[in-house]
Amino acid sequence: MQEITEKRPRRESSEAVGLRQRVARRVAGLRVNRCVVCGRWFRAKRKDTLFCSDCSHERRKKQDRERRKALRGEPKGKYRCPICGAFKDKDAKTCLACHGKANKGERNPNWKGGRTQQGQGYVYIRCKREGKNHPYQLEHIVVWEKANGKPLPEGWIIHHLNGIKDDNRIENLSAMPRKRHSPWLQCEPYKQRIRQLEEQLR
Repeated sequence: MQEITEKRPRRESSEAVGLRQRVARRVAGLRVNRCVVCGRWFRAKRKDTLFCSDCSHERRKKQDRERRKALRGEPKGKYRCPICGAFKDKDAKTCLACHGKANKGERNPNWKGGRTQQGQGYVYIRCKREGKNHPYQLEHIVVWEKANGKPLPEGWIIHHLNGIKDDNRIENLSAMPRKRHSPWLQCEPYKQRIRQLEEQLR
């Protein structure tokens, strides 16, 4: 016959005992309040806590929904946008969407003619370029493509012959592969130009 052995109760570790004691002390220090919404009793640290955890979560969700409506131009109120008819703030002339459309492009007070200069010296202009979605494009690339009637090949760059990055005259631009854009190879267009002038003088 098999011997029946009694299972001894598992002995808790000192860490588990300490954790259980800390939780018991924390619960004993809590106050018992009643939720003003659902009437359920709950424990809280402060006696002026009005909502239980579930009702507090629902209340925050409702506030977030109202805040999102306000950001979409649908706040509570009787003031309407004169352009689209959506809700707007009391002191605002238009709603947020119409305000962005009204100040776009040339109507923006910071408009500088659609031309700006980068910190490195390159000039950007506002125009449409095939295969590019950004409204501002590099001016020297646009000038070269317009003069040659074709897009800049992939892996090629535009070199300024005189070294002035905002001088985007077509006479000052030279297209070359990126691997040829090195100090000892940048003089090649000048050498070709010298040869052409020498032939003309002969």
